[in-house]
Amino acid sequence: MHEKEAGTEFVRISEITRLLSDQANDLSFPYKTLIGDDAAVINFQELKLNLFASDMMVENIHFRTSYFKEADIGYKSMATNVSDMAAMGGYPRYATVSLACPRHFSIKEFYVGIKAACEEYGFHIAGGDLSYSEAIVVSVAMLGACYGEPLLRSTARSGDYIFVTGPLGGSATGLELLREDSFAVGPLVNRHLRPSARLKEAKGISMAGATSAIDVSDGLVADLNHICEDSGLGALLIDIPVALGASTETAMYGGEDYELIFSHSDPDRVESVFASLGLDRPLVIGRMTSHPGITFRGEEIDLSGYQHDL
Repeated sequence: MHEKEAGTEFVRISEITRLLSDQANDLSFPYKTLIGDDAAVINFQELKLNLFASDMMVENIHFRTSYFKEADIGYKSMATNVSDMAAMGGYPRYATVSLACPRHFSIKEFYVGIKAACEEYGFHIAGGDLSYSEAIVVSVAMLGACYGEPLLRSTARSGDYIFVTGPLGGSATGLELLREDSFAVGPLVNRHLRPSARLKEAKGISMAGATSAIDVSDGLVADLNHICEDSGLGALLIDIPVALGASTETAMYGGEDYELIFSHSDPDRVESVFASLGLDRPLVIGRMTSHPGITFRGEEIDLSGYQHDL
């Protein structure tokens, strides 16, 4: 910010620090300092951090303020990054948040949403930056650790079963409802405004020994195709779980569900591990094949994915 705005910036940083001050009392995180110095001091060796991800949310591309409140923007900016951790078979530990926004934007409410995500997913804010902008831009960087070996897109095997952790199409359908009525409410709307990152399921996938994984951010077909291309394989889809109120097409091509797709050779092993963790059984939706491309019920399908409001 400009020099004349620095006083206001310092006040806002002080407010954010107070809002997140209870994190300093969490003895499970072996750090020396977090917010307050020029850089966070973190004991990387003790934490065995091995995951790093970053993501952005930009007004009128990833969200619109006509239906996203400040707290929703804060929460979702965190949850999407947490989902990237889950897709790697891991969990978050620390994040930095950089926010550029108009003067009327409530930074405090934005951080209320961030704090809710921190509490739900068990990680800490280690710093960030504030700046003025006519449009809202959020940039998040996150550090995490794996439950076991990292789960990659490139290691699926021909013959593996393809699983998904839950029904699809809910978020994209919720977005359509919000576009029709910015005051719309309900479970589909909630799936879009405040998506759930599948951390518990990520632990189960890792414990079961999945061969590959990815989260559904760009749509089932597009994200499954990432696994296919990186593994040099194809996929045969036999079933697609559709969220109540959504359509099969939306379940295939709608984005931002943040369920996890993964591959494994043994459905009984997967079911056993998930049951031991008290988790719902993931759904088998097909098999990995040695032939390129993706088919659904014997027909080759379009491989396009979800497009933000570019």
